[in-house]
Amino acid sequence: MNARMLVPLAALAASLLCAGAAHASGDFSCDPTWKLAKSVYSGCDEVPFLSPGNDSRVNLGLLLIDAGRAKLGPPPVTDPPTPPIADSAAPFTLEAFSALLGAKRPSADDEDSDYASGEGSRCRSNATGAAAFEAALRASALPPTEADILSGARKAVSPNCDAQAPDGAYQKPDGVRSALGRQFASYLAGTAEFYGGDYEDARADFAATAASANPWLKETARYMLGRVALNKAQAGAFDDYGVLTTAKVDAAALKDSDAAFRAYVAAYPAGRYAASAQGLLRRVAWLGGRPRQLSGDYAWAFAHPGPADRNVSVADLVVEADSKLLTQASPADIPDPMLLAARDLMAMRRDPSSKDADAGLIKYDDLAAQRAAFAGEPALFEFLLAAHRFYVEADPAGALARLGTAAPSGPMNDLAFSRLVLRGMALEARGERAEARALWLQMIPLARPAFQRPLLDLALAMNEERDGRLAQVFAPGSTIRDPQVREILLRNDAPPALLVQQAKAGASDRERRIALYTLLYKDVMRGRYAAYAGDAALEVPSAPAPANPDDPLGGEPDLKVVRWPGHKTGYLCEGLDVLTRTLAAAPQDPHALLCLGEFVRLHGFDGDPLNHSAPADELGGAPTLFPGHSFARLDAYRALIGNPKTAPADRAYALYRAINCYAPSGNNGCDGKDAPKREREGWFHELKSGYPKSEWAQALKYYW
Repeated sequence: MNARMLVPLAALAASLLCAGAAHASGDFSCDPTWKLAKSVYSGCDEVPFLSPGNDSRVNLGLLLIDAGRAKLGPPPVTDPPTPPIADSAAPFTLEAFSALLGAKRPSADDEDSDYASGEGSRCRSNATGAAAFEAALRASALPPTEADILSGARKAVSPNCDAQAPDGAYQKPDGVRSALGRQFASYLAGTAEFYGGDYEDARADFAATAASANPWLKETARYMLGRVALNKAQAGAFDDYGVLTTAKVDAAALKDSDAAFRAYVAAYPAGRYAASAQGLLRRVAWLGGRPRQLSGDYAWAFAHPGPADRNVSVADLVVEADSKLLTQASPADIPDPMLLAARDLMAMRRDPSSKDADAGLIKYDDLAAQRAAFAGEPALFEFLLAAHRFYVEADPAGALARLGTAAPSGPMNDLAFSRLVLRGMALEARGERAEARALWLQMIPLARPAFQRPLLDLALAMNEERDGRLAQVFAPGSTIRDPQVREILLRNDAPPALLVQQAKAGASDRERRIALYTLLYKDVMRGRYAAYAGDAALEVPSAPAPANPDDPLGGEPDLKVVRWPGHKTGYLCEGLDVLTRTLAAAPQDPHALLCLGEFVRLHGFDGDPLNHSAPADELGGAPTLFPGHSFARLDAYRALIGNPKTAPADRAYALYRAINCYAPSGNNGCDGKDAPKREREGWFHELKSGYPKSEWAQALKYYW
């Protein structure tokens, strides 16, 4: 993923991005969209309020925090260190949010690393089971010799999770003759058979062991009866990619598993394995295709966060609920309001550019019919109705009618913040910018440093930008302090005078360097040649050396690049100081234009973001205040080729470079209007026939 993977703001520090179901993410790259209103799911565009465009795990996590069923902890200790969540340079990503909610960092040695995604292998507990067996042996009244024999036999159990049931029965260890020793041996046989996939013999041995008077053997064997039946039920139900085929689940074994786990929980409500049994009952419901029961199980688990009640973190439980319920069940099967709200927001995702934009969308009347499910959460229900008006129906007035006009007061939980942000977006959509600005300013002093405060920088900055008040963002005392927000506006919108101002007295040394780089780059690329010399004389503090590769803002551009000294090989070029003076006096000078093309080519500036504005609906997407149009070297080459006054040496190089814009793919790799293949063929033949002795004709063997 893009290192700055997301949303504005840093202090957003969070989200839950892993691989998973269709809602979430995958192994691909994408860039953030710097805006508030997001109805399209992309996998890397989270915002810290309830939104259809969010990963569903983010929305569910925010709701759980409001309900007091989850809380954000400190950033995990990482190398390099994770930025603090109040630092506005920290990205708001799914992984970061998950880590703050307490997700474990998977490792190759972590048997539980696949628990949340429901891998459910019989081998996931071998090491912990072996340790518990050893402890039980040493705590029992077994003769030491028998305990040693049994201990060695347990250590010899080496599970092969892909193996079929072995031929022949498990051979119990010799030398174990006491009654209690034989009971441990029966348990050991059940264990070896379980890990070997011999479920029938394992069931028989565990059933016999469950009659033991030894408390550990009795309890553990009863728990293992449920696991044996569960693993038998799911054997063969998953393909090589882990995809479940429900029809291949052994229904009878699944029923036995359900009964065994419920019997265990009833007998041992605070037992050693009670939390695990509750979790595996969720798996039973999922394998059995019982979403309504599964919804109730997740609601119970979220409401009982103690380690005695469940054995996974809230972040892992969110992932599990998402992949096994939210992405599979219909709203009718989810009576819990938090889970249902997360599911409803998924059903409001709408991509206006898609021909199937309305496929799968929840209808307003169907959403309104859920009122009874939200009887205990009326504010959440009203928010969902307003969100439907705004995101699905593109009706900001309808959204405002449901959101009220009360001014924010006091700290905002995530639902209150979401309602107010939605109201602000609806005001912006109606063109009521003054009212929206007043709302953003009312919210800022009440916002949490993490999550909320940085997002309001984006909201207010977009408002000021769209209202022609860009200078207010950079005025002394401006409340907009997020460095990423400020940099985007400097790079995309700022006029020369504002860039000079910030280069001289920006909010930080970095901001000064960004402003100066942008100014000099655009002076050269947009034809402000006469201004270049004076602007290049501006001094700013040097960048840290070496640049910090872990800077969440991303690396800084090199100011030496926009003070290019030219080059003395190939097509010889003077530096930018000379070229800009030449172009200021003669804007169409062929040699200077070709050298400007070399500046672009050698630094990879074709398609550079500074050559154009951000998308119109994003921060930086307002019409730029920097004059001129960006230089496009293919256009320059074509103009020189078409100009009979171009000197032969320059004309030959223009032909050579114009043709190479299409090397080697045949696609235009230069900025500028595309040239059809027939025209490129003409360039090739002209170069070869008109300038056969030039080094450029001799170097070129193809046209593309």
